Amino acid sequence: MDAPLIIAIILFFSGLANASLSYNLNDGNEIPAIALGTSLGHLADGTRVLSVNHSLARAVQGALTAGYIHIDTASLYRVEDEVGLGIRWYLNDTTKRQNIYVTTKLWNDAHARDEVVPAIRRSLQDLQLEYVDLYLMHFPMAYTKDGKISDTDYLETWKGLEDAKKLNLTRSIGVSNFNLTQMKRLWNDSEIKPAVLQIEVNPTITQDEIIDWCDEHAVIVMAYSPFGAILGRKKNSPLRADDPLLISLAQKYNKTVPQILLRYLLDRHLVVIPRSTNYSRIKENFNITDFSLAPEEVKLLSSFNREYRLRTQVKWYPHPHFPFQKKNLTETEIQYIVEHSKED
Repeated sequence: MDAPLIIAIILFFSGLANASLSYNLNDGNEIPAIALGTSLGHLADGTRVLSVNHSLARAVQGALTAGYIHIDTASLYRVEDEVGLGIRWYLNDTTKRQNIYVTTKLWNDAHARDEVVPAIRRSLQDLQLEYVDLYLMHFPMAYTKDGKISDTDYLETWKGLEDAKKLNLTRSIGVSNFNLTQMKRLWNDSEIKPAVLQIEVNPTITQDEIIDWCDEHAVIVMAYSPFGAILGRKKNSPLRADDPLLISLAQKYNKTVPQILLRYLLDRHLVVIPRSTNYSRIKENFNITDFSLAPEEVKLLSSFNREYRLRTQVKWYPHPHFPFQKKNLTETEIQYIVEHSKED
């Protein structure tokens, strides 16, 4: 057998191994453990970045070609049409819709129970899909269409997600950015239990308490912002990419620092959501299932925990269901930020 054929066989089975890594949900479904994130982020002034020349559609198609089977998106990101286009470009006679797992999310301005089903139908229309595999409530906070605080309780919103599941518009339902108190309240007051919680997790915000609770209740945690500020330019990150521990682990396993950070999350039994539109990085982020960190190495990385949150939306502080710890700001400072914010 010649060398090129051997390499091709190795790559094929490596792809199968990555694609088959999944977790069981408490509703009987499964969720793939590696997802492509499709948020394109924000500019410095808070303006959301949008796809240009179908760059995100090409990234989605490239990720599926590289072996991903899970795509994570949201109404908020304003790219569901691009995600759907990338999926359609990829599908062919041998690859069917049911082989791809799609997660999307309900935005804050459609939290009334009777608004949820129309909202998911709009997402499905943009995605050009008949159903999604997972539908998440993006935040526990309800707002009106003109940006004012709504008194709609997230328990009412959850009933709308239950309606969507009963209509087979989504296979599973869950929430995002809920704190532990909110998760417990939702769990105790829901007919269909949440299958997934999506929150920010990386070595600088380990979220141990809420993850332990989720483990006890068979709720799978999806980890967004898996790199935190570790790879970025922020100087106040508790952990930097050139830290000796990260460098030594990368050298030990012949991997890159981003791959070590993603593997750290997989070894904690979390779904990872790296985002990129660069094909080489998309492939690199997927190539993380051929090694595991030792338990003591996971513990060492967790020791960098400082509850360091990458982004906290200050303009949402006044909402009674704001889920995160607030920075020490005066009411005047908060009001100024609310009035001048361009963030979502």
